[in-house]
Amino acid sequence: MHLTNKVGRQDQSLQPQPFIGLKLAAISLGCSKNRVDTEGILGSLKALGISLTSDYNSADIIMVNTCSFIESAQKESISTLINLFAVTRAHKPLIIAAGCLVELVGTKIIRKLPEINGAIGAHSYKHLERFIDMLLKDRRVAIKKKAGPDYCEAPDRFLTAPGHSVNIKIAEGCCNRCSYCLIPQIRGAYRSREPQVIIDEISFFLSKGAREIVLIAQDTTAYGTDRKGLPDLAGLLKDILKLDHRFWLRIMYTYPSRITGELIDLIASEPRICNYLDIPIQHASSKILRSMGRHYSREELERIIVCLRRKVPGISLRTTCMVGYPGERSRDFQELKSFVRFNKFEHLGAFIFSKQKGTTAEKLKDAVPTRVVNCRHRRLMLAQQLFSYRLNRKRIGNIEVMLVDRPLRGKKDYYFCRTEKEAPEVDGGVFVYSGEKLNVGDLLKAKIVAVQPYYLVAVKMETLNEFPFAEVN
Repeated sequence: MHLTNKVGRQDQSLQPQPFIGLKLAAISLGCSKNRVDTEGILGSLKALGISLTSDYNSADIIMVNTCSFIESAQKESISTLINLFAVTRAHKPLIIAAGCLVELVGTKIIRKLPEINGAIGAHSYKHLERFIDMLLKDRRVAIKKKAGPDYCEAPDRFLTAPGHSVNIKIAEGCCNRCSYCLIPQIRGAYRSREPQVIIDEISFFLSKGAREIVLIAQDTTAYGTDRKGLPDLAGLLKDILKLDHRFWLRIMYTYPSRITGELIDLIASEPRICNYLDIPIQHASSKILRSMGRHYSREELERIIVCLRRKVPGISLRTTCMVGYPGERSRDFQELKSFVRFNKFEHLGAFIFSKQKGTTAEKLKDAVPTRVVNCRHRRLMLAQQLFSYRLNRKRIGNIEVMLVDRPLRGKKDYYFCRTEKEAPEVDGGVFVYSGEKLNVGDLLKAKIVAVQPYYLVAVKMETLNEFPFAEVN
């Protein structure tokens, strides 16, 4: 993770800064929701006088915001902490574990990992000042608090990526209780963020030049369900769209059975909402879905997708699937594969079931052999790769609006861009030849001339000053 730009909303020079002179480096592992948390941590520590650096060997403190969604993520978090200790032991910085792994393991993590100096859980960031102060007094400290009843607002964020595309977290926690998932135990019950706070944050980033706003949560479609008086997701979107700006508004992490007709109609009618939706289905066998604790069947999934395709022509759908769930027979996998083939998802990610201690699925028998699981995963991804290539071929010759994400290293006048059909970080994108220098966040029209399964190649036609939408209401 590279520290690239600061975006704040308060005058931090007026706040007490007890840690002036200290340098901190940070690593954010896992999902975009974790990255938002990391940015809140960095903003909090910067307000306390700590300066930020990308150089681990010059840092006084190194913080790793960990991920624990599946076993491989837990192993990556642990190995990252251990490796940091090994490569920086000459100057002995304070090494801190933060976030999900601390919530999973508890305060005993500092006994299990002697390489770290401290640990702080995802619900304890308001105690950062006291936590850092104790570490500086040569104490090994672990703080883990329970999640509160309300969304806990972080101070100003320090963005760790260019500000043309900004993730906005609209809620924390989850109440879906899927049988395989640790998120409710780690992140607590679902807690919606106040609508006006969300709108104010979006307005701020738009005023600073953001072109794309990406709404994220463990389940964005559950927004407002946790307490009375809040709008649902469609209502929140309507309030956001009252802002007098032209931008892409992208919706991620939607739960299939909570995708309402009102939400679909809004996507269809509002040009600022990307013709794109992230729908993690997890599986397509009704038997497996029931065992997973997912509140829909294959038939319901089909109705939702048909409705989206009909009402929003050209919509790009992303999904996530799991293979190797206990009891998954060959016919269940074939059902998943045929469902994916029939519904033609533009983007698909797949992961292998990971047995997690404390989940319902941990106790299930009838495990699928590792060799079989790996084979199924490979077959599913190869099938998707072939479909993605065929779909991309249909875009050759199209002139599409694109957002510049970054220049390509070693390729003069080539840039990595995305259209509304590709979400940042999780999907592919477009390699664009411009013939001239472009800036991150620039808008352009480019003609697609060649394709790969997950990437396209295009030539710039013209630079745009703003999105070519109809008049914003």
